[in-house]
Amino acid sequence: MNTKIRSTRDMLASVSPEMEALRLELKETQSLLQASKVSSGQIEGIMGEVLAAVKKQPLVAVPRPAGTAGRGKPITLVVQAADWHIGLVTPRDMIEEFNEFNWDIAQARIANLVQAVSKYTTTMRAGYTVDKLVIIGTGDWVSGDIHDGLIRTNEFPAPVQSVRAGRLFAGMVSAFAGIFPSVRVEFIAPGNHDRLTKKPQAQAGGLNSFGYIVGAIAQDSMREQKNVDFRLHTAMQTIVDVEGRRYLCGHGDGIIGTWGIPFYGIERKKMREATARQNMPEAKRFHRIVIGHFHTGLDHEDWLIGGSLSGTDENDHKCGRHSKPHQTSWCVHPTHGEFGFTRWYL
Repeated sequence: MNTKIRSTRDMLASVSPEMEALRLELKETQSLLQASKVSSGQIEGIMGEVLAAVKKQPLVAVPRPAGTAGRGKPITLVVQAADWHIGLVTPRDMIEEFNEFNWDIAQARIANLVQAVSKYTTTMRAGYTVDKLVIIGTGDWVSGDIHDGLIRTNEFPAPVQSVRAGRLFAGMVSAFAGIFPSVRVEFIAPGNHDRLTKKPQAQAGGLNSFGYIVGAIAQDSMREQKNVDFRLHTAMQTIVDVEGRRYLCGHGDGIIGTWGIPFYGIERKKMREATARQNMPEAKRFHRIVIGHFHTGLDHEDWLIGGSLSGTDENDHKCGRHSKPHQTSWCVHPTHGEFGFTRWYL
């Protein structure tokens, strides 16, 4: 008897609409249950999911390039890690193939970032001693569950997102630790997509956040790395000192504006902060603001903005916004300050 057996792909295709509908319904129900737990104070339920995901997710290995010795005046390289949105899925065919994003692509982009920064450092070491790296992380590490659209389309649940983001961040830091004798991480936990609550939370927002979980996992993974100083910040913003240059660092979601970079909103933020700190100790004052959130790198005289790992998504495409996936870096000279602001397109 000759029976034609359908391929697995044909079988899946025949039931895909029904299966997809059930999958989306299950994801939405799970997210609503999670939100209910959070709102009723059952945070231990969320942490249980995180711990279960930690056991399954190993440290993400990021290739470590060979380092070279430097010469000349010592400078510090700063890499800003911003808006990774791990868990987000952006299909190519939904945005005219301007971009694509998922977990596999996120890992590849971080590997590309490490390779590119390594080559750049080798070039800079022809004229400078570049032994110190400062990584400033400015939030939105996960896609999260703050919008219904994300609940339906995320690649995996928010607790898993936070674990994978933490492992990936640790893998990146570990790779950089093989290139630079001294690595300092200034990790800002709170962001916009990282929050557990539907509305932004100022009080204890940095603790009640998946961003905190990302940072805690990465920090714990780096405990045995002797040349890494990992500082996890739960405040909404903090001062980071690099070669005497003080940066006021935060995510940037509290700045009012839309349709691109809100120049006047950031200027108002700068002036309010400068006025509030003018009679404070010198260590509380700042030279420049460092934020992310707007997904577009920018080097301004008074502020610096990092790019996003995820790049253009469906909402950006609908609104006519487009930004290539990128992260940023710059060098700090102990006498002359910042130079060499770079967008690393990934």
